[in-house]
Amino acid sequence: MYKILLPLAALVFSFAASAAQPSVVRFDSGSARLSGVHPIKHHPQHKRKVWVPAHRSHGHLVKGHYVWR
Repeated sequence: MYKILLPLAALVFSFAASAAQPSVVRFDSGSARLSGVHPIKHHPQHKRKVWVPAHRSHGHLVKGHYVWR
């Protein structure tokens, strides 16, 4: 009984392990399009105007203003 049960359990375990593998990525026109994944910004050094609220700089009060960051 146990001689049959052990190989059967190993077969079930190997089938479950193979079924848990990640799915194959399908390529559309040369690019991998994955659902739910946002593309990486291709201009990380792109500067934009950002509002800086009022603060103190070197002991002086500075009004709120825009800066390039």
